[in-house]
Amino acid sequence: MKSEKLETAILAILRESHRGSIDNSLAEWGNLLQAKLGERPNQIDLVAAVKRLRNAGLVHLRKYTGHEADFYDYDEQLNVDWFFYTGTFTVAITDEGRGVDVSSPIGFKQPA
Repeated sequence: MKSEKLETAILAILRESHRGSIDNSLAEWGNLLQAKLGERPNQIDLVAAVKRLRNAGLVHLRKYTGHEADFYDYDEQLNVDWFFYTGTFTVAITDEGRGVDVSSPIGFKQPA
């Protein structure tokens, strides 16, 4: 699956959410994307796509630990396996993400 198609579908799903955010496991994200795209993305590709969207400022990633109302915002210092592959995590669209046209694949320019 092309990364541009996956990134665009993630933003489109978030825009359809009444709060603009979804707290799901990686498996549930796969289900949402399969329903939207007709095929299930590879989990590694899905993680890479949400990280690219986050790095571009289009989504915010957060994880609730379940302990004393602790939340962790995703950054490169956190354990990727813990953040994405255990429990749920929240993907929230930002104001910048709402401004992106999702009628066609968005794609990101690769460094030269």
